[in-house]
Amino acid sequence: MSDNMGQLKTEVSALEAEIEALQVEIDKLRERRSSFRVAVSFPKNNSPEAIAGFQRQKAKEAARWSEELQEINRDLKPLEAQLAQKQEELAPLASQLQWQELEERIHEGGQRLQEQVTKINQLADGLNAEISTLKEIYREVNPAYCQWLQKSVKVVEFKSKTIPYVFVKKDGFILSNKKIEGDGQE
Repeated sequence: MSDNMGQLKTEVSALEAEIEALQVEIDKLRERRSSFRVAVSFPKNNSPEAIAGFQRQKAKEAARWSEELQEINRDLKPLEAQLAQKQEELAPLASQLQWQELEERIHEGGQRLQEQVTKINQLADGLNAEISTLKEIYREVNPAYCQWLQKSVKVVEFKSKTIPYVFVKKDGFILSNKKIEGDGQE
């Protein structure tokens, strides 16, 4: 899966770079289109020749702007079509990559959970063995205390009956309690 995911990441990155480059070109053309300026000088007098010259200059600039606008629109159309196509190509790949990354995170998380469960249960089993050892020592030593004090004595009082333990269920884990092993005597 990691080879497939690596290849998928490469494809997604390449498409994202192409989309970004196309978007930059489109933005430049749109900026050029929106920032067009015409500088016309109004005639100093209202003579028919000056007004006619002004009208010719205005018509020339309008024609130039119309021509440039058409050129920009011609340049924009294929770029916008390419951008849409690349975005369509990217969408399913990005979605697939997202799911694969999620699946990998879940798989890794499951492994880490299982490792932690094993660690907790090993510690619980070790604690259980230590508690059993404590009970055995108590059973050996307590009669000597009773004899020495000449009365019945509880040097250790065992109130806990369980220890934390993780149980595996079909759909997850349950942190619960496990009965302390032993003969049940205190």
